[in-house]
Amino acid sequence: MNGFRYVILLVSTLSMTFIYSNRIVFGFTVICQVPDNTTNSDYFLNESALKAWMFTATAIGMCLGPIPLYWAYTLDTRILILIYGLVSTFATTLYPLADAFGLWPSLAARFFSIGPLITMILGGEMCSSSLGWEATYYVLGFLTLASTLTFALFYTQDVKNNRFVSDEEVVLILEGRKVEVEKAPVPYRYLLTDVSIWTSLLMFVGYYVGMIIYQQYSPTFIKQVLNYSVRETGYFSAIPMVFAIAFKVAIGKLIDHGLGLNQKWRLAAPLVVLESISALSIFLTGFVDNRKVALFFDMLFASLHFFVPVICIRSIQIVSGLPHGWRNEKSCKSYQMTTRRRTSIKKSEKVIGSQNNIDLALAVALIWHKSVLRNL
Repeated sequence: MNGFRYVILLVSTLSMTFIYSNRIVFGFTVICQVPDNTTNSDYFLNESALKAWMFTATAIGMCLGPIPLYWAYTLDTRILILIYGLVSTFATTLYPLADAFGLWPSLAARFFSIGPLITMILGGEMCSSSLGWEATYYVLGFLTLASTLTFALFYTQDVKNNRFVSDEEVVLILEGRKVEVEKAPVPYRYLLTDVSIWTSLLMFVGYYVGMIIYQQYSPTFIKQVLNYSVRETGYFSAIPMVFAIAFKVAIGKLIDHGLGLNQKWRLAAPLVVLESISALSIFLTGFVDNRKVALFFDMLFASLHFFVPVICIRSIQIVSGLPHGWRNEKSCKSYQMTTRRRTSIKKSEKVIGSQNNIDLALAVALIWHKSVLRNL
């Protein structure tokens, strides 16, 4: 069938979305778990230090989880996604059982859970219903398993062997791909001495610090400090994600059109303006007494802050498309106009920009990394 590549895109998007949701779901359900166990003095989440360790386990998993990918590029993409999906599924569905056994089983379940809109709304509805917070994990686990198995069923590493893809679509998918006989070595020395790479790294660190603070602690702040209901907390935590998607789409389009600026400032200007507003918003959130105003600044921070990966990935992408040492704008334009890389760079910009619009950094990292190394 024609257009089956969009089915693959949809299925992989859903799979990565649910995997991401599994990683952040504890940040919401913790506001339901603790009130349900206030009469149990032995419940481990009643201790602030142990609760902090539960949040820390997610950060540790984020740091250690991507490490195996460095050696996993030889595996089929379908196998990689299937493994990650199954691990995430089992860790999520087993968490309510682990919670009943205490700290260490729960900590292990959080550590191995490897993907915010769905999580917040689902958590708010489940916590407010008779099903309880445990149902949030069971539903997410089922959706993760279903989407991952569907991806494994439909996707094949070699598009020519996919029985669902027509011959015409195979030609469209393979058009413009270049087969390289030998993979070039990684230029570690140039990477470690490149200011652009280090700047992008610092941007990513700042982005993830802000993102983790919001996704892990914002539900607790809205529920316990601003005194909104659990259901209201779910929706108030999800609404900024909708605006964040809109901002990513709009900013991505503006960057593509150039804004009448040179290559440097078309990336730097949106970053400086929006991140300044974002930083001011999170700062004011802690000093405003009116709960509605504090909620507004909290939501404004999340709406603006989540566009940072668009800038980071676009910056690294531009740098990676140039030979080492070619960093000024004049040589950049000259090089892009006189080499065959120009076409591939432009195509990859559209792909990566689109993926960022739906917040699929993990999916991009997996699929793009394997595509480059396997030259598919």
